[in-house]
Amino acid sequence: MAASKSTPVSVVERCLTALEPRVALVESAPLTEGTRKPSRFFTLDLGERGKRTSVGQFALIDEQELVGRKVIVCCASEPRKMGPYRSEVLVLGTAHPESPPDQAQAVPIYAHSTATPGDLLF
Repeated sequence: MAASKSTPVSVVERCLTALEPRVALVESAPLTEGTRKPSRFFTLDLGERGKRTSVGQFALIDEQELVGRKVIVCCASEPRKMGPYRSEVLVLGTAHPESPPDQAQAVPIYAHSTATPGDLLF
């Protein structure tokens, strides 16, 4: 079998295209009720792509710290029902250093303040 002629850049481009990572403005992020783990229910503005919702384990971050910030979301995921909520996109994050061992609490990945909601990462 012939070796692939993919360059690292083309591999990265293919991965990013598959994930469709975009900038989203957090409009609200209240704590959820009825989910298995403490979570937040995000209402997100993706500019011309419209509003989306997401549920994620960001409960250790105050809502005031999230609202008005721009986060990175994965738009290529299928919508999922999480407790009584519908999660349409995935807010990307890294492990929160104070997350309990039985949870996956996270810190969101923020976009620069000059980024526009809906911008595609590349």
